[in-house]
Amino acid sequence: MIKVRFSILLFMVSFFVHQPVFTQNEDIYLFIDSTTIIGKITENQIFTSPTNIDYTLQGNSIYQGDTTSRQQLLFLVNAKDILSKKTGLVYQNDSKTIQYITRNSIFYLGDHPLDEENEDLLSIVIKNDSLYHVFSGIDGNHIGTIEGRFTNQVQIVAAAHMYIKHYQLDDQVNVIMSSLTQNNNSGGLAYMRPANEYLSYYEWVWDGKVLKPAWGYRPDDEWSFDGKYIKPLWSADPQTEWIWDGGTLKPFWDAGVEQQWIWKDNMLKPFWDSNPDLQWIFEEPYLRPMWSFDPTKQWVIEGDFPLPLMALIALGKADR
Repeated sequence: MIKVRFSILLFMVSFFVHQPVFTQNEDIYLFIDSTTIIGKITENQIFTSPTNIDYTLQGNSIYQGDTTSRQQLLFLVNAKDILSKKTGLVYQNDSKTIQYITRNSIFYLGDHPLDEENEDLLSIVIKNDSLYHVFSGIDGNHIGTIEGRFTNQVQIVAAAHMYIKHYQLDDQVNVIMSSLTQNNNSGGLAYMRPANEYLSYYEWVWDGKVLKPAWGYRPDDEWSFDGKYIKPLWSADPQTEWIWDGGTLKPFWDAGVEQQWIWKDNMLKPFWDSNPDLQWIFEEPYLRPMWSFDPTKQWVIEGDFPLPLMALIALGKADR
């Protein structure tokens, strides 16, 4: 009996001796290898040295430095459970521009539309409630270990941001996306024109960056498109801009649903109205009204033409 009690006591002593320090003071350590730490989260502050505070956390906000001054606001976090299937958003300090999108424990760079294959920055894999492994989204390599227990979503974002900046993962993703854009742009021009007869005034060309009339000089009808924002090339008036989120086309200046259009299953339709007479269908290479085969109302598409720009032309918005 004495021998059994001694064994139990020895196990308990051994267990507590080997527990990491963070379980006692609730600090969170960000390792890049077995001995190197790039940051320590202590409650609402991130230290990169014993005396240097790089970030301060308050509520759903992340600030640069040892301050919560509005001028030093870096990110606003809108996420309920980053390490789950739920989508979370990390906004820049203007509260509009999205810096990161999170989903399934993965951090993606930038805003919608999301390119999951090429905008993957890193993933955080849970080993237990106080141990996490970090993997690069660029090559899948293990790039860090987090030891400590997260108490809120902002701490997770701050930790991920530390790894992203340390390895310059955002710069690497930007290089990849820039290369893809250049490759797409080198693939040739795309055209959209009336299907029934050749009318040069109504023919449009897309070069991968700018939508414009294929013939003539009409600068008021030239549009830039970066994958999200559609803007007149020679105007800074925000009331003429449109936003594309990967499925919905809507005016930048109007939050109402009356002016919103949805692309789904190659169908273009109003967000607010199910009237089939207002719907369009794209059956390559033709875009036509849903319930009409009248050739005078059809468009023919040649090349890789973006869906939101098809809508802009078909709805009469591109020709101002």
